[in-house]
Amino acid sequence: MKEKMSLPPPFQIGIVVKNLSATIDYYTMIYGLGPFQVMHFKPTQHWVNNKPHPIELKVGKCQWGEIALELIEPVSENSPHQWFLDKKGEGMHHFGFLVENYDEWLDYFNDQGIDVLMNAETDVEGLGHVRAAYMLSDQTGGVLFELIEIT
Repeated sequence: MKEKMSLPPPFQIGIVVKNLSATIDYYTMIYGLGPFQVMHFKPTQHWVNNKPHPIELKVGKCQWGEIALELIEPVSENSPHQWFLDKKGEGMHHFGFLVENYDEWLDYFNDQGIDVLMNAETDVEGLGHVRAAYMLSDQTGGVLFELIEIT
């Protein structure tokens, strides 16, 4: 068995919403958060349960202290984000952790019996090459843990 690893502090909080524009307006007017950067996210490679599965999302991001707040509106009806919305409604979806040893973390979680629900790989303008994976565990209170690697 591999030695216990410790995740870094959260880099991001992801919240699934029904209407990105209305939610951004509310967060900005009421809570003073922002400015938000809005983008269409359609990764070049995407898998759900290790099978190719294209998705499309509208994403609004802003920096909130040391945490990136990510608001996610599913565009694709058949996506993990839409499934979350259908099952639980709007709400906190994941904690994102920026890691440098992405493959090592995937191996570690696999050794712990934690599966990958969804993973994606794409280039993001102004950011670089991004790999990300939502780890699926019944022991996290319904919140996914996302591994994020930016190179």
